[in-house]
Amino acid sequence: MSESGDERVSPLQVKDRVYERLREALIDQVFAPGEPLREATLTEMYGVSKTPIREALVRLQQDGLVEIAAYRGARASSYSSADLAEIFEAREILEVECVRRAAQAPGPEAAERLAGTVSSAESAVARGELAEAAASLDDFDEVLFEHLQNTLLDEIRQRLSMHLRRVGRVNLSADSITRSLQEHRAIIDAVAAHDADAADAALRAHLQSVQRQQVEALGV
Repeated sequence: MSESGDERVSPLQVKDRVYERLREALIDQVFAPGEPLREATLTEMYGVSKTPIREALVRLQQDGLVEIAAYRGARASSYSSADLAEIFEAREILEVECVRRAAQAPGPEAAERLAGTVSSAESAVARGELAEAAASLDDFDEVLFEHLQNTLLDEIRQRLSMHLRRVGRVNLSADSITRSLQEHRAIIDAVAAHDADAADAALRAHLQSVQRQQVEALGV
């Protein structure tokens, strides 16, 4: 991406592209938590001037993905045990309500769509594509979140999803994903049976398992 050349993109488009690409790089652990984000490195990496880089860093600070300190510059944000507790508390509140609604929905559509994301993840694991498998499990959450149907809660969900995706990339292994897939199948079975209480319990058990793994992986 460059500000010059034949693309003829507007300054606003450049700012948005830099923000989006740097956001995804942070989520995908291209920059590890705590790693410095030096303007000179980023301008070379993205082929832009310092202005869109600085503006992107400010936006990412608002998202909670970047920390900017006077005289020290920017760095990828880190997570404390308290941060993780808040993230998973928010996730549980939102996802439990969503999974209960999914289980109470008439017909098989909710369970079938959730099962489709898990099948995609299983196929990716079989090919050794762990990042692709993780992305398919992100899709599982997105299908659940569709049951919110609340604009204000959806704004919270979008910010939460960035952190969940980022934290989830820390402990990415075939074993962890395989275990997660088994837990997802239990959730799907409960949704397919239209058993909201069982879906609630299966989801809570999954989230507790994931939180334990990720706290251990982050060493907090």
